[in-house]
Amino acid sequence: MKALSLFTGIGGMDLAAQWAGIEVVAMCEIEPYAVEILKRRFPNVKIFGDVSKLSREVLEREGIETKTIDIVFGGFPCQPFSVAGKRRGKEDERFLWGEFSRLIYEIRPSWVIAENVPGLISIALDDVLSDLESENYETGTFVYPASAVGAPHKRERLFVVGIRKDVAYPRRPLRQGTVEQRAHAVEESKELANITERSGGTLWPTPTCRDYKGANSESGLMCSDGKMRTDQLPNAVKFWPTPREFMYKDSIIDRNKSNLGEKVGGQLNPDWVECLMGFPIGWTNIDCDTPELWVGWPALLGEEQYDYESPRVVMKSKNRAKRLKCLGNAVVPQQIYPIFRAIVEVENKGDKYD
Repeated sequence: MKALSLFTGIGGMDLAAQWAGIEVVAMCEIEPYAVEILKRRFPNVKIFGDVSKLSREVLEREGIETKTIDIVFGGFPCQPFSVAGKRRGKEDERFLWGEFSRLIYEIRPSWVIAENVPGLISIALDDVLSDLESENYETGTFVYPASAVGAPHKRERLFVVGIRKDVAYPRRPLRQGTVEQRAHAVEESKELANITERSGGTLWPTPTCRDYKGANSESGLMCSDGKMRTDQLPNAVKFWPTPREFMYKDSIIDRNKSNLGEKVGGQLNPDWVECLMGFPIGWTNIDCDTPELWVGWPALLGEEQYDYESPRVVMKSKNRAKRLKCLGNAVVPQQIYPIFRAIVEVENKGDKYD
């Protein structure tokens, strides 16, 4: 199968597509540093910039046979729906579903996958579904956290999957629930996330694009009521840093870990965040020729690090802010992989699907 990737970011969905045996023939991304990452990691894939200027004609002119594209997928910008923002929804200039929908109309792929935050449900999900259904796509909506596939943080995400009706039958169509049922799925995903927590540990805060910031002093790690500020990842890692040689003195922060204290220093390490997000180590480092293979999730907050983990904090790191911003906007590859895998299995069965 072949796919067109929209709003590609650093290629999290594309990695998952490759794992499932899907070839990504073209990408579309406008963020400069993310583009540099894609050029390093997908050197043979054509990368386009402004999605509003991308069209079937442009793809064909660049040698991309659009009639061979089976899937169009992407995570259109989530800022209009995120609880971390003003939630202006369809009034936000970053609401780019219209461009996504236009390209679906022009290319007519067999499958569509759109990713976003669960906040889309109450603001614009019905518009997304209506657009797909008006283009003769059967749709299904799924909400589940990254912790459902083993990640040590929640990162709840919404996935809308569509299959063109003329290729859906006699295969079993997707089932679409009501708005209320879809909203209920969000609550179910939270319960699932809690179940997936291992005994004795706590999930890390989910990485965000703002995690390049963080307190640089001990006082900045404490709330006004004296409690530890562990709800933000750059701060949480400083309570459970990698043991290092200079940690021979106790910190003012009690970790109940004997002499594991340190004078709080360093900043959130993007290498470790890559591991937390399911990416090969060095993936977002444009100076890294060959990223290390991802070998597993980091230990939970409050647990000792595994041997294969990078340090959670680092004193200096080139392009640290750019890397963390990109990782904060990324899709956990393992989270979307089951959907790609299911699509490939359906396609392999073809008309024999029962």
